Amino acid sequence: MLSDQQFLSQLRSQSEAAMLLLVERFYAPIYRYLCRLTGDEQVAAELTQDSFLDAYTALPRLADDSNLSAWLYQIATNRARKHFRRQKLVRWLRLGPLTEPQQPCDEERMVQQDHVSRVLERMPNDYKTCLLLQVWGGLSCAEIGAAVGKSEDAVKMTLARARRRFRELYEEET
Repeated sequence: MLSDQQFLSQLRSQSEAAMLLLVERFYAPIYRYLCRLTGDEQVAAELTQDSFLDAYTALPRLADDSNLSAWLYQIATNRARKHFRRQKLVRWLRLGPLTEPQQPCDEERMVQQDHVSRVLERMPNDYKTCLLLQVWGGLSCAEIGAAVGKSEDAVKMTLARARRRFRELYEEET
């Protein structure tokens, strides 16, 4: 088993084995994040592939103290932003499992999921991005900050505002 330092060193030298391990470890979470961000599986697949190509190109400049997860989410977020700028599209989210088979669920759960989806569509993009990275990406505030280019304190404030706004909109929705 490689230490983190050895793994980073191999990544910086663009070792094929290290890159394969990186893709194996992070492809699915990045893809799911981009699926929820774009609401389109095909676009998400393209953006995920482009994100890993960008990462491969940037590997030689990867710092010793880099957080790989936050770094990859930052690349994916930047790729999504470029896509939205090109498409002039402001559709960031579609809830629900996109790549996993649908489990039978009761009507109440479907109604709740529909409410959540509509609420998130009405929220500002920076709120949605931070919430998605925390809830579905499982990132800490520091990692989210690294991914979106904000300080940890700014992310905490954004998340607090996003949660408050989500509650307000959800109460309106129900």
